[in-house]
Amino acid sequence: MRSGQHRGFSAFVLFFVLRSAAHGASPYDSALTTYHSTVAEVRVIFFATDEANHAVSTINRDDFAIVDGDLVIRQFRSLARSEETAIREVILIDSSQSVAARLPATMQEVNRMVSQCLFACESVSAVSFSGSQPVLLCDGNCRTSTAIQKLLSATASGTTPLFDAIAYSASLLSRHASGVRPVLILFSDGDDTISRIPASDAFQSLTDSGVLLYAIDMDGSRGSSGSALLRAMAEASGGRYFSSVQKAPAVLPQIFEDMRSSWVVTYAPPDMTSGFHSLRILPKHNLNLRFHCRSGYYYGSHTP
Repeated sequence: MRSGQHRGFSAFVLFFVLRSAAHGASPYDSALTTYHSTVAEVRVIFFATDEANHAVSTINRDDFAIVDGDLVIRQFRSLARSEETAIREVILIDSSQSVAARLPATMQEVNRMVSQCLFACESVSAVSFSGSQPVLLCDGNCRTSTAIQKLLSATASGTTPLFDAIAYSASLLSRHASGVRPVLILFSDGDDTISRIPASDAFQSLTDSGVLLYAIDMDGSRGSSGSALLRAMAEASGGRYFSSVQKAPAVLPQIFEDMRSSWVVTYAPPDMTSGFHSLRILPKHNLNLRFHCRSGYYYGSHTP
């Protein structure tokens, strides 16, 4: 990863680490990115998990409170099931030289994932990235013999434009239809060596398009900067992080479980000051519940 981009990302994460520490929470207890609100209502999509990290299907208004900035919100305008019933999926695969040894097994998992999603997804695309720019391997036609051949014959080479590839994929997903959840499944070791945009812009592309990121670590080294980046980015979007390619078969079932268990809560903003408002959802009674959502929003005008 280039030093300037790494410093920018580190500063971005550090801001939320300090905010979380001030409230006695782990920096990864909720997502890190934001969404924008320009009307007098805050709308939050979330799901909850239990102590076994399984999604909880039933939630009521008395199960949680929202901390908006420094104010606790207990009165909500509405709480309803999310209306998103299908997913549009982009599978983004790191094919740079740094993952050469793991790429063949990864492509086998990608091929199986495409097959699993054939009847459960609105659309599936696959993108690989290495060298100067991402390559669209297939777009809605990933089960054709030509597309399968592209997937299984991919070879690793070149540098790693991770952040550029995330922004490119988010742009593909930004055309999703109403009621369809845009999901980016990323296979990578988390390193970036050549992107033209910084990490913050990659985060912003996910935020602006409302994409959920599910990251699968092709390295899985505990404590590595790449693994930390993947975890932070996934949780930033409200998605999840998987520590190895061996766990890839669990990704799609997890996405569908999270989607079936998602809720939308709305409330009046307690502070209409323009700018960033931090956001957390906390359990009121069952302290084993963990709520997954983005950790803030911009109210009113905002210039990134």
